Amino acid sequence: MNGVLLICMLLGSFQVGAQTILYAGDGSSNQSVAYTIENGLVYHGSNSFSGNVMFTFSDNQLFGGRSTSTFDCLYTINGNKVFRGNSNFSSDIIYTVDNGKVYRGNSTFSTDCILTFEDNKIYMGNSTFPTDLLFTISGSDELSIPVLACIVGPY
Repeated sequence: MNGVLLICMLLGSFQVGAQTILYAGDGSSNQSVAYTIENGLVYHGSNSFSGNVMFTFSDNQLFGGRSTSTFDCLYTINGNKVFRGNSNFSSDIIYTVDNGKVYRGNSTFSTDCILTFEDNKIYMGNSTFPTDLLFTISGSDELSIPVLACIVGPY
């Protein structure tokens, strides 16, 4: 589930045909590819075979595997909020995004910050220290923070 948060954040505004790669830490080699995102599909590692699809993103929703069935909806993105499943109820808010940071629930308190996005890098918590670097993003600049948070979270 940790990766689901980041995936949602990345896919929020993907472009068809664009490819985004998330490298573990500060990596940039094929061996350090954690996720590949292309055409609304999220693959584990650099392997983009159809059997390796972890998530599908469509209409601001993230689904398990290759499904787009309402029954397989894991997250819904509405503005700067990520909701559990197919919900838009305030009681189902999992993450709030504000100023490049992802917070637990409906909070924007610094103690509730779980991810920080800066300069194509994703850090754990309210930090930009090199030791807190989780992922480096390469590729499309059109992916949103809510989608990225769904891929790598929760933390």
